Amino acid sequence: MKIKKAPYIFVITAFLIVVLIVYKFFSTTQKFDTSISGWFIGNQIWSGNIYVTGDVEVLGNLTVLPGATVKFAVGDDRHSGDEVSADGFNDLDPTRLRSYTTTHSSLFILGKLIAKGSQTKPIIFTSAAEKPNLANWEAIIFNGDGSLVDSVTVEYTRNGLNPIGKQPNSVIQNTISRHALWGTISSANSNIKIINNHLSDAGHEGIDLKFNGTQEVSGNIIDDCHTGIASIAGSQIIKNNTITNCGDGVYISPESKAELINNIFISAPDDSAREWRYGDYRIPIFGFPEK
Repeated sequence: MKIKKAPYIFVITAFLIVVLIVYKFFSTTQKFDTSISGWFIGNQIWSGNIYVTGDVEVLGNLTVLPGATVKFAVGDDRHSGDEVSADGFNDLDPTRLRSYTTTHSSLFILGKLIAKGSQTKPIIFTSAAEKPNLANWEAIIFNGDGSLVDSVTVEYTRNGLNPIGKQPNSVIQNTISRHALWGTISSANSNIKIINNHLSDAGHEGIDLKFNGTQEVSGNIIDDCHTGIASIAGSQIIKNNTITNCGDGVYISPESKAELINNIFISAPDDSAREWRYGDYRIPIFGFPEK
Protein backbone atom coordinates (compact mmCIF):
# COMPACT_ATOMS: atom_id res chain seq x y z
CA MET A 1 0.00 0.00 0.00
CA LYS A 2 1.43 3.40 -1.09
CA ILE A 3 1.79 6.18 1.51
CA LYS A 4 0.91 9.63 0.22
CA LYS A 5 3.71 11.94 1.26
CA ALA A 6 2.44 15.18 -0.28
CA PRO A 7 0.21 16.23 2.67
CA TYR A 8 3.11 15.72 5.12
CA ILE A 9 5.44 17.77 2.93
CA PHE A 10 2.82 20.53 2.77
CA VAL A 11 2.45 20.57 6.58
CA ILE A 12 6.21 20.66 7.14
CA THR A 13 6.64 23.43 4.56
CA ALA A 14 3.83 25.50 6.11
CA PHE A 15 5.34 25.01 9.58
CA LEU A 16 8.78 26.16 8.41
CA ILE A 17 7.26 29.23 6.77
CA VAL A 18 5.45 30.15 10.01
CA VAL A 19 8.66 29.65 12.01
CA LEU A 20 10.57 31.87 9.56
CA ILE A 21 7.93 34.64 9.74
CA VAL A 22 7.86 34.53 13.56
CA TYR A 23 11.66 34.64 13.67
CA LYS A 24 11.78 37.57 11.28
CA PHE A 25 9.05 39.42 13.20
CA PHE A 26 11.10 39.35 16.42
CA SER A 27 14.47 39.93 14.76
CA THR A 28 16.23 43.26 14.19
CA THR A 29 17.87 44.39 10.96
CA GLN A 30 20.24 47.35 10.73
CA LYS A 31 20.37 49.54 7.65
CA PHE A 32 23.13 52.11 7.03
CA ASP A 33 23.79 54.28 3.97
CA THR A 34 21.45 52.38 1.67
CA SER A 35 18.41 52.62 -0.59
CA ILE A 36 15.17 51.09 0.61
CA SER A 37 11.69 50.19 -0.65
CA GLY A 38 9.10 47.49 0.10
CA TRP A 39 7.84 45.33 2.99
CA PHE A 40 10.06 44.45 5.94
CA ILE A 41 9.11 41.97 8.67
CA GLY A 42 10.74 42.60 12.04
CA ASN A 43 12.38 45.55 13.74
CA GLN A 44 14.58 47.98 11.81
CA ILE A 45 17.40 50.29 12.91
CA TRP A 46 18.32 53.02 10.43
CA SER A 47 21.43 55.21 10.52
CA GLY A 48 23.54 57.27 8.16
CA ASN A 49 21.91 58.25 4.87
CA ILE A 50 18.80 56.32 3.89
CA TYR A 51 17.31 56.83 0.42
CA VAL A 52 13.63 55.83 0.06
CA THR A 53 12.70 54.94 -3.52
CA GLY A 54 9.18 53.61 -2.92
CA ASP A 55 6.58 52.95 -0.23
CA VAL A 56 8.14 51.32 2.85
CA GLU A 57 6.13 49.21 5.32
CA VAL A 58 7.91 48.08 8.50
CA LEU A 59 5.98 45.27 10.21
CA GLY A 60 7.69 45.88 13.55
CA ASN A 61 9.38 48.81 15.28
CA LEU A 62 11.59 51.36 13.54
CA THR A 63 14.45 53.06 15.39
CA VAL A 64 16.17 55.94 13.60
CA LEU A 65 19.51 56.83 15.20
CA PRO A 66 20.73 60.39 15.92
CA GLY A 67 22.26 62.14 12.92
CA ALA A 68 20.43 60.02 10.34
CA THR A 69 19.06 61.63 7.18
CA VAL A 70 16.19 59.92 5.36
CA LYS A 71 15.57 61.27 1.86
CA PHE A 72 12.50 60.40 -0.21
CA ALA A 73 12.71 60.22 -3.98
CA VAL A 74 9.93 62.06 -5.81
CA GLY A 75 8.47 58.78 -7.01
CA ASP A 76 7.37 55.29 -5.97
CA ASP A 77 9.05 52.31 -7.58
CA ARG A 78 6.30 50.07 -6.15
CA HIS A 79 3.48 52.10 -7.73
CA SER A 80 1.18 51.44 -4.78
CA GLY A 81 -1.37 53.75 -3.18
CA ASP A 82 -5.03 54.45 -2.48
CA GLU A 83 -7.31 57.37 -3.16
CA VAL A 84 -8.27 59.68 -0.30
CA SER A 85 -11.99 60.48 -0.18
CA ALA A 86 -13.19 63.97 -1.02
CA ASP A 87 -14.15 65.88 2.12
CA GLY A 88 -15.52 69.17 0.84
CA PHE A 89 -12.15 70.90 1.19
CA ASN A 90 -9.83 68.72 -0.86
CA ASP A 91 -12.28 67.77 -3.66
CA LEU A 92 -10.09 69.13 -6.48
CA ASP A 93 -6.79 68.36 -4.78
CA PRO A 94 -4.75 66.14 -7.13
CA THR A 95 -2.72 64.73 -4.23
CA ARG A 96 -5.74 62.85 -2.88
CA LEU A 97 -5.96 60.76 -6.09
CA ARG A 98 -4.30 57.43 -6.88
CA SER A 99 -2.37 59.17 -9.63
CA TYR A 100 -0.49 60.93 -6.82
CA THR A 101 -0.25 58.17 -4.20
CA THR A 102 1.08 55.64 -6.73
CA THR A 103 3.84 58.04 -7.77
CA HIS A 104 4.93 59.32 -4.33
CA SER A 105 6.44 57.41 -1.42
CA SER A 106 5.39 57.04 2.21
CA LEU A 107 6.76 55.36 5.33
CA PHE A 108 4.44 53.13 7.40
CA ILE A 109 5.46 51.58 10.74
CA LEU A 110 3.14 48.98 12.24
CA GLY A 111 4.87 49.20 15.63
CA LYS A 112 6.71 51.98 17.43
CA LEU A 113 8.69 54.76 15.83
CA ILE A 114 11.68 55.74 17.96
CA ALA A 115 13.42 58.73 16.39
CA LYS A 116 15.36 60.61 19.07
CA GLY A 117 17.79 63.13 17.73
CA SER A 118 19.64 65.92 19.51
CA GLN A 119 20.63 69.53 18.88
CA THR A 120 24.01 68.42 17.56
CA LYS A 121 22.72 65.29 15.80
CA PRO A 122 19.19 65.97 14.54
CA ILE A 123 17.27 63.40 12.52
CA ILE A 124 15.99 64.66 9.16
CA PHE A 125 13.23 63.29 6.93
CA THR A 126 13.19 65.29 3.70
CA SER A 127 12.84 65.30 -0.08
CA ALA A 128 15.66 64.06 -2.28
CA ALA A 129 14.75 66.62 -4.97
CA GLU A 130 17.38 69.18 -5.92
CA LYS A 131 14.69 71.88 -5.58
CA PRO A 132 12.18 70.42 -3.08
CA ASN A 133 8.50 71.36 -3.06
CA LEU A 134 5.35 70.67 -1.08
CA ALA A 135 4.10 67.05 -1.29
CA ASN A 136 7.32 65.64 -2.78
CA TRP A 137 6.54 62.62 -0.57
CA GLU A 138 3.49 61.55 1.43
CA ALA A 139 3.90 61.06 5.18
CA ILE A 140 5.28 59.08 8.11
CA ILE A 141 2.51 56.88 9.53
CA PHE A 142 3.09 54.96 12.77
CA ASN A 143 0.87 52.89 15.02
CA GLY A 144 2.77 51.71 18.11
CA ASP A 145 2.09 53.09 21.60
CA GLY A 146 5.31 54.22 23.26
CA SER A 147 6.59 55.92 20.11
CA LEU A 148 8.96 58.88 20.56
CA VAL A 149 9.71 61.56 17.97
CA ASP A 150 12.17 64.03 19.48
CA SER A 151 14.47 66.60 17.83
CA VAL A 152 13.46 65.57 14.33
CA THR A 153 12.88 67.64 11.17
CA VAL A 154 10.16 66.55 8.72
CA GLU A 155 9.69 68.59 5.54
CA TYR A 156 8.27 68.76 2.00
CA THR A 157 5.47 66.27 2.66
CA ARG A 158 1.83 66.03 1.80
CA ASN A 159 0.82 65.04 5.33
CA GLY A 160 3.80 65.27 7.73
CA LEU A 161 3.78 63.10 10.84
CA ASN A 162 0.71 60.89 10.92
CA PRO A 163 0.29 58.83 14.14
CA ILE A 164 -2.72 56.49 14.17
CA GLY A 165 -4.52 54.45 16.83
CA LYS A 166 -4.42 54.63 20.61
CA GLN A 167 -1.06 56.05 21.67
CA PRO A 168 -1.46 57.61 25.14
CA ASN A 169 2.22 56.93 25.92
CA SER A 170 3.62 58.29 22.66
CA VAL A 171 5.11 61.77 22.27
CA ILE A 172 6.09 64.15 19.47
CA GLN A 173 8.29 66.84 21.01
CA ASN A 174 11.02 69.36 20.18
CA THR A 175 10.42 68.65 16.51
CA ILE A 176 10.23 70.79 13.37
CA SER A 177 7.58 69.85 10.81
CA ARG A 178 7.21 72.21 7.87
CA HIS A 179 6.43 72.69 4.17
CA ALA A 180 3.37 70.41 4.06
CA LEU A 181 0.56 70.69 1.53
CA TRP A 182 -1.84 69.24 4.13
CA GLY A 183 -0.92 69.02 7.84
CA THR A 184 2.43 69.08 9.60
CA ILE A 185 1.13 66.76 12.36
CA SER A 186 -1.99 64.86 11.34
CA SER A 187 -3.06 63.15 14.55
CA ALA A 188 -6.80 62.96 13.92
CA ASN A 189 -6.85 59.22 14.65
CA SER A 190 -4.47 59.19 17.63
CA ASN A 191 -4.23 60.59 21.16
CA ILE A 192 -0.45 61.09 21.03
CA LYS A 193 1.02 63.96 23.10
CA ILE A 194 2.20 66.90 20.97
CA ILE A 195 4.56 69.12 22.98
CA ASN A 196 7.00 71.98 22.26
CA ASN A 197 7.22 71.61 18.49
CA HIS A 198 7.71 74.23 15.76
CA LEU A 199 5.18 73.69 12.98
CA SER A 200 4.96 75.90 9.90
CA ASP A 201 3.97 76.32 6.26
CA ALA A 202 0.94 74.01 6.00
CA GLY A 203 -1.93 74.33 3.54
CA HIS A 204 -4.42 72.65 5.89
CA GLU A 205 -3.46 72.65 9.61
CA GLY A 206 -0.46 72.78 11.84
CA ILE A 207 -2.19 70.06 13.91
CA ASP A 208 -5.50 68.25 13.43
CA LEU A 209 -7.22 66.42 16.28
CA LYS A 210 -10.14 64.03 16.47
CA PHE A 211 -9.44 61.29 19.03
CA ASN A 212 -12.10 60.88 21.73
CA GLY A 213 -9.86 60.88 24.78
CA THR A 214 -7.75 63.27 26.79
CA GLN A 215 -4.86 64.49 24.68
CA GLU A 216 -2.22 67.11 25.53
CA VAL A 217 -1.29 69.64 22.87
CA SER A 218 0.94 72.21 24.57
CA GLY A 219 3.83 74.62 24.11
CA ASN A 220 3.83 74.45 20.31
CA ILE A 221 4.81 77.34 18.03
CA ILE A 222 2.64 77.26 14.90
CA ASP A 223 2.97 79.80 12.12
CA ASP A 224 2.12 80.37 8.47
CA CYS A 225 -0.67 77.80 8.15
CA HIS A 226 -4.22 77.81 6.80
CA THR A 227 -5.38 76.82 10.31
CA GLY A 228 -3.17 76.58 13.38
CA ILE A 229 -4.99 73.76 15.20
CA ALA A 230 -8.20 72.04 14.06
CA SER A 231 -10.15 70.00 16.62
CA ILE A 232 -12.63 68.10 14.51
CA ALA A 233 -14.03 65.94 17.32
CA GLY A 234 -13.00 64.22 20.55
CA SER A 235 -11.52 65.98 23.58
CA GLN A 236 -8.14 67.64 23.98
CA ILE A 237 -6.35 70.05 26.28
CA ILE A 238 -4.87 72.74 24.04
CA LYS A 239 -2.69 75.01 26.15
CA ASN A 240 0.23 77.44 25.99
CA ASN A 241 0.51 77.33 22.20
CA THR A 242 1.56 80.36 20.15
CA ILE A 243 -0.19 80.56 16.77
CA THR A 244 0.73 83.36 14.36
CA ASN A 245 0.09 84.36 10.74
CA CYS A 246 -2.58 81.70 10.16
CA GLY A 247 -5.97 82.07 8.47
CA ASP A 248 -7.60 80.57 11.57
CA GLY A 249 -5.97 80.22 14.99
CA VAL A 250 -7.88 77.27 16.44
CA TYR A 251 -10.94 75.75 14.80
CA ILE A 252 -13.24 73.90 17.21
CA SER A 253 -16.05 71.96 15.55
CA PRO A 254 -19.44 71.46 17.27
CA GLU A 255 -18.50 67.78 17.78
CA SER A 256 -15.35 68.71 19.73
CA LYS A 257 -14.89 69.09 23.47
CA ALA A 258 -11.47 70.69 23.29
CA GLU A 259 -10.41 72.93 26.18
CA LEU A 260 -8.36 76.05 25.36
CA ILE A 261 -5.97 77.37 28.03
CA ASN A 262 -3.52 80.31 27.73
CA ASN A 263 -2.98 80.19 23.98
CA ILE A 264 -1.75 83.19 21.97
CA PHE A 265 -3.35 83.89 18.57
CA ILE A 266 -2.14 86.45 16.03
CA SER A 267 -4.02 86.05 12.76
CA ALA A 268 -2.66 86.67 9.29
CA PRO A 269 -3.37 90.17 7.93
CA ASP A 270 -6.80 90.54 6.33
CA ASP A 271 -5.21 91.36 2.99
CA SER A 272 -2.85 88.37 3.03
CA ALA A 273 -2.53 86.70 -0.37
CA ARG A 274 -0.63 83.69 1.02
CA GLU A 275 -1.44 80.41 -0.74
CA TRP A 276 -0.13 76.85 -1.08
CA ARG A 277 0.32 75.36 -4.54
CA TYR A 278 0.59 71.95 -6.10
CA GLY A 279 0.73 72.43 -9.85
CA ASP A 280 -2.35 74.48 -10.77
CA TYR A 281 -4.13 73.61 -7.51
CA ARG A 282 -4.09 76.39 -4.93
CA ILE A 283 -5.12 76.65 -1.28
CA PRO A 284 -5.64 80.26 -0.12
CA ILE A 285 -4.89 81.26 3.46
CA PHE A 286 -8.52 82.32 3.96
CA GLY A 287 -11.54 80.27 2.91
CA PHE A 288 -11.68 77.22 0.68
CA PRO A 289 -9.86 76.26 -2.50
CA GLU A 290 -11.79 77.17 -5.64
CA LYS A 291 -14.20 74.50 -6.88
